[in-house]
Amino acid sequence: MLTKKKVWRFIILACIIVPIAVFITKVDFVVVFQELQKIGPRFLVILLITFIAYLLGTVGWWVCLGKERRCVSLLQLFGIRQVGETVGLYNPSSIVGGDVLKNELLKPYRITGSVASESIVVSRVTAVLSQLLLLIISLLWLSLTASNVLPLLWRYGLFVLIALLLAIKGVFFYFLYQQRGIGRTVPQNMSNLWWRMRKTVRDLALQAQCFCRDNNTLFWWSYFLFFLHWLVGSMEFYVILYFLGYDILWIQGVLLDMGVILIKSVGAFIPGQLGIEELGNKVVLASIGIQGVAVWVTVSILRRARQVCWILIGIVCYIFIRKSDTTNVLKYGSPVR
Repeated sequence: MLTKKKVWRFIILACIIVPIAVFITKVDFVVVFQELQKIGPRFLVILLITFIAYLLGTVGWWVCLGKERRCVSLLQLFGIRQVGETVGLYNPSSIVGGDVLKNELLKPYRITGSVASESIVVSRVTAVLSQLLLLIISLLWLSLTASNVLPLLWRYGLFVLIALLLAIKGVFFYFLYQQRGIGRTVPQNMSNLWWRMRKTVRDLALQAQCFCRDNNTLFWWSYFLFFLHWLVGSMEFYVILYFLGYDILWIQGVLLDMGVILIKSVGAFIPGQLGIEELGNKVVLASIGIQGVAVWVTVSILRRARQVCWILIGIVCYIFIRKSDTTNVLKYGSPVR
């Protein structure tokens, strides 16, 4: 007889597996294989770049664990992060579901629950803030180099976007470093969805603020490592276009990658951002004057092929992240509460 707990586990696994399965079935592996044949062994360079980027992201999270990072090795944390990021990318709950799963997968390593959740929140904050910095830098470069080419309306829109991003970043840091803490009052009406969301956001914000105040050096190390994470990851576009015979600047590769990420965030609830990422690739390539359909399709296929490889790696990581028996990964509780 199925218990309530088993039913929830089945639902959770279905929510994780089904979107990934849908994504894989939508990929034309014949076309992928043909394009990979053209690139040949150089495709391994693309995988190496993403591996280095993911490793930097792992170290950026690892430092946020503070003294308790000795409880988990960098390799184990890499596996946990890879599983969480894979679920976050191909699950309708997006990064929320992935981060909750990371927290669950940390439990067997005897890391304090508050430290685990705090490290996940802070690493997500430093990742977003460093990404905003890189996006601002790439947009500033675009505004300075292409100001005479862009229409007047686009130029004004670009300056407004840069100003908006700078304002958001400034508000973030003002909040993190303000002396007055966030109110800890627990909402009275916990049955109300709005109040529960406010409490959740308040708790997460308080964790980030407390960490930034008490562990300022670790916060900035994480910020720097995530900046490198985005910087190295953006080289994927540069390398792919170089292999296809396009001589672009490195900063253009950064602009392309940041642009796609910005567009993908609109469709974050779509598993794997199917269709959204392809549209993003087309838009950003056109922004630097590359409008050939063949190039756009090839770039999209190669990026999807890289994602498929990391899905498989994520599955392997899920099998080996536990110190002993992987099948007991849910014995500490359901990933969704």
